[in-house]
Amino acid sequence: MVVRKIFRFAFPVLAITAGAFFLSGCRGRHCGWNSGPEQKADWIVKRIAKELDLRPEQKTKLDKIKVDILARKADFQAVHAGLSELAMGQLRAASVDQAKLNQGLEDREAKIKELRGFLVAEFTEFHDVLDSAQREKLASKLERHCR
Repeated sequence: MVVRKIFRFAFPVLAITAGAFFLSGCRGRHCGWNSGPEQKADWIVKRIAKELDLRPEQKTKLDKIKVDILARKADFQAVHAGLSELAMGQLRAASVDQAKLNQGLEDREAKIKELRGFLVAEFTEFHDVLDSAQREKLASKLERHCR
């Protein structure tokens, strides 16, 4: 429950950074449930570039942001991966080791805080790439999608 609350507040920044995902559903043949993160990220970057009419230097910076986020993919997966093993190990044990459970959750919270800082920095970089008209256009599209 605590981890859900943390995820609920820590990862909206990632959602904003990858805002094009919310511009519309993934309807392309390379952006479905069965495609990998790289294909989805490529689709998102293409969609952002098209929708916001990005200049070549803006596209280059957006590609760098995409590469940086994909490079941390293992960190995002690691936060989620060990949680079920930790819970199942405690569930199957004769008694709950509260210290071990708390330490495992604290380790996750520390990693989530680190990733949140990374995502905020990437969001700031993305924000700085866009001009005011592009930011307003993206914000209005996201507002329409979130309704």
